[in-house]
Amino acid sequence: MVTLLQRNPFVHTGLIICFTLLLYGNILSNGWHLDDTGNILHNTPLHLTFLQLDTLFKTFYAHPESTGKLYRPISNFSFALNWFFGKDNPVGYHLVDISIHLLSAIILYLSCIQLLNTPALRRKNYSHIQKKNIALLAAILWLTAPIHTSAVTYIVQRMAQLASLFSVSAIFFYLQTRLTRRNSRVYQLTYLTGFLCCALLALASKENAILLFPSLALIEGIFFLQFAKIQNFAQQKRKIFFLLFLLLSGGILFLSLDIIAAQANSYGHRNFTFQERILTQPRILLFYLSQFFYPTASRLSIAHDITLSTSLFSPWQTLPAIAASIGLIIFGIMCIHKRALLSFAILYYFLNHLVESTIIPLELIFEHRNLLPSLFLFLPLSAFVSDKINEKKWVPVVVTIACTFFLVQSGLATINRNKAWRNTGTLNEDAVKKAPRNARAKLNLAGWYTQQKKYEEAFNLCEKAEKLAEGEASQNTIIPIARMQKGSIAYELGQTEKAAEYFQQAYSLHKSYTAAAEKLIAVLIELTRYDDALRIIAERSILKKDPKLLLLRASVFLRQGNPSEALASYRQAELFYRNLPLVTVGKGKASVMLGKHNEAAKLLNKAAQQNEPMAMLLQIENNLLASRKQEARAQLNQLLRAVPLIRLLNDLNSAGKDPFQIPLNTKLVRQAVLKAALRMSLNLDRQKNVE
Repeated sequence: MVTLLQRNPFVHTGLIICFTLLLYGNILSNGWHLDDTGNILHNTPLHLTFLQLDTLFKTFYAHPESTGKLYRPISNFSFALNWFFGKDNPVGYHLVDISIHLLSAIILYLSCIQLLNTPALRRKNYSHIQKKNIALLAAILWLTAPIHTSAVTYIVQRMAQLASLFSVSAIFFYLQTRLTRRNSRVYQLTYLTGFLCCALLALASKENAILLFPSLALIEGIFFLQFAKIQNFAQQKRKIFFLLFLLLSGGILFLSLDIIAAQANSYGHRNFTFQERILTQPRILLFYLSQFFYPTASRLSIAHDITLSTSLFSPWQTLPAIAASIGLIIFGIMCIHKRALLSFAILYYFLNHLVESTIIPLELIFEHRNLLPSLFLFLPLSAFVSDKINEKKWVPVVVTIACTFFLVQSGLATINRNKAWRNTGTLNEDAVKKAPRNARAKLNLAGWYTQQKKYEEAFNLCEKAEKLAEGEASQNTIIPIARMQKGSIAYELGQTEKAAEYFQQAYSLHKSYTAAAEKLIAVLIELTRYDDALRIIAERSILKKDPKLLLLRASVFLRQGNPSEALASYRQAELFYRNLPLVTVGKGKASVMLGKHNEAAKLLNKAAQQNEPMAMLLQIENNLLASRKQEARAQLNQLLRAVPLIRLLNDLNSAGKDPFQIPLNTKLVRQAVLKAALRMSLNLDRQKNVE
């Protein structure tokens, strides 16, 4: 085996590839989930129909709820490319996510080899093959950890994946730079360039990548500077200043007192306070660790029943968890000299949880947050296994069996957990079963049941969720979501007025609830309560700058018969959504209503070339109103050859229900479509009679 590895350096890479395909090959048929909808499926700037610099640039600002702000540009850019090549087919997205996880494991493997080459570990005298074997085991254990399914299988968590990929790549290039001999300036410069590029890409993928800088300081302190003596300070000066630079850069960017103060005062929308979050997180961090080292699918879920820590003694696990976390950190610091790998694994884990598991008022627990902090978690375990294999005869056998069992258990748990992610229903049924006291899990499942037309079950889940939230601060978020879900159920049952009441309640309880506001506006438009819809849009515009509100306002103006105001709104929206077909079609419709039929024709032709489905119907409407009967007839014939009549009539009936959609003169177009269909049918009959 050693001879084979020495001759073929790609054997380990091949093993990592095989493990990846074996573990994640079953996710290709999985669907979309939860935040995938807002971040990808309904995130219009990501929906590229052609590749141009301006549209690609707009993806960098594709925040699902606001605009004008740079938002995870590399992650959004990757989603946009996926959309361009495969639209909303999840297979392509899964293939990219699997590839990212695979690449991360390979680079982690290479980084572990480099860590084993650092000055702190030279006294271990590991052979080159031992280093490769230790690194391989560490990478595969990380790869197979079932807790990572929530980052790999959950499409939108590509953001976390890319942050991890580029962070570990930056670490690899940094180690290469540090370990390259000083007389190899070209190589050092190349590696340094690679480090800087990867660091920037990591920061542009997700904000928690900012911890790369203190992580590099940690690497410096443990693996390069731990043997520095006071009398050798002159020789170590350059390294000391480099360490200070890393600490200062990370500290200035992240540990800002203003940011801490702002975050501590922004808990109004959560069902926990700043103090409760700080007290609860140590228990959650230790729970994450238990999920790594006791890997079973039954302990993994998109939702967990977490009892808030309201004091050091309530619940009783709070103080022991805080003590254990502090003890682990102290132990990690104390064993820097004797157990460098163990020290690094512990400190890196806690350090890289600082962004998402401390002061920022995010949800308390999500398993995908562990992808980056856990990168080097298995490295000391792998080194321990390597050391024990060289001891007495029975020790290697026991260690090999234990390691194999752990690896198989992790792999099976990963494969089984991926099955729970098959669709939103299976995922949330699993969550409700494992977290029966979690109201949000019930509401997510209620949403799925509503889609499946299981309205009674969905309504009952909403009722249960509201009861769980009664008397708690969580009513600020849970009860509005429950009311909105009830509104969706009422709407599906044809109870539009009742739906409007529920949506109004949800919006009144939580003014910044975007989904409730959009649902309310949509129903008000359908009920032709246009003034009420414009009032809600105006309120929302004061709360936040969102270009979608401009599209909604324009749509209402078109329905009110106010094309001039609609055109002004579309022109404002065009500043944010350049070349968006919906904006082009809207401007075309406004021009039709203003009687500017030639201008409308140009705009609608442009939209039709962008494959906007409403464009051809509006072209027909424009030609009919402009008395261009020949052009209208040709377009009708073309449309009926491409689209079945029943589907076309259904599309016409449902067109007015989408608040963003451009309103049609449905009666005029339907009559024209039916006449054209009848004419085509008669022509076919005549041809048959002639034959």
